[in-house]
Amino acid sequence: MFEVNVPSNAEVNAFIASAETYPTLRDLRAFITQKNWKIRVYRDKNIIFGYGENAHELASRGFQQQMIKLFDYPRWCARLITEGLADHLKDQGYHESLEKVHTTLYESRPYGSVANGKINVFRGYTFRTIYLWKDNQPVFGLIVDICWKIEDENGRRLNTAEIAQYNAISQIAQIQDELLPNNKINLEASRLRLYNHILPFINMNKSFTLPLSERINVSIEEIPVHVILGI
Repeated sequence: MFEVNVPSNAEVNAFIASAETYPTLRDLRAFITQKNWKIRVYRDKNIIFGYGENAHELASRGFQQQMIKLFDYPRWCARLITEGLADHLKDQGYHESLEKVHTTLYESRPYGSVANGKINVFRGYTFRTIYLWKDNQPVFGLIVDICWKIEDENGRRLNTAEIAQYNAISQIAQIQDELLPNNKINLEASRLRLYNHILPFINMNKSFTLPLSERINVSIEEIPVHVILGI
């Protein structure tokens, strides 16, 4: 986990509504999409937050503008961190995948290719933000892992059986540091995943802004911390 530094006194203008106003956010999001508004909505217990470039439009939908201290709503703040990092990566050309449970984005260019260029291996990162409590204040942490996407030369996603037809499974595993060049299991795979992929990723993306009308910068500590959660 990598600690994320958020200004503890940060206050933002947000539009809020009671969760009872919209029992489900699906219809509201569909309406926002129909209007082509740049607005995000998030439910935190009994409150719905509306934020983004066109958030003021929500005033006509039962929302009221209010100054909010981010640390009073750590779940929402954690969501903002995840969205802010995702937006930052998209600006660099990363592509978001909707197939994963957690936020996942892949690099736009292949990390490697096999089978004479007929198969491309794309590197991606999946991440989520959590928060813990320390001295009565939330401490935010980013959990990051690496993931891979395998496509043919036409951009079609390949499964294991299809990859096997190219006799390329071991070659791909070597690109992913799972196998050594002699096809033996790489016992250092976990360490290499951290040092070759995750740490450089954090170093290159250690500062970004939250997706709010106010410019709030956050930063990620480059040294991971180990957290033991109580049972």
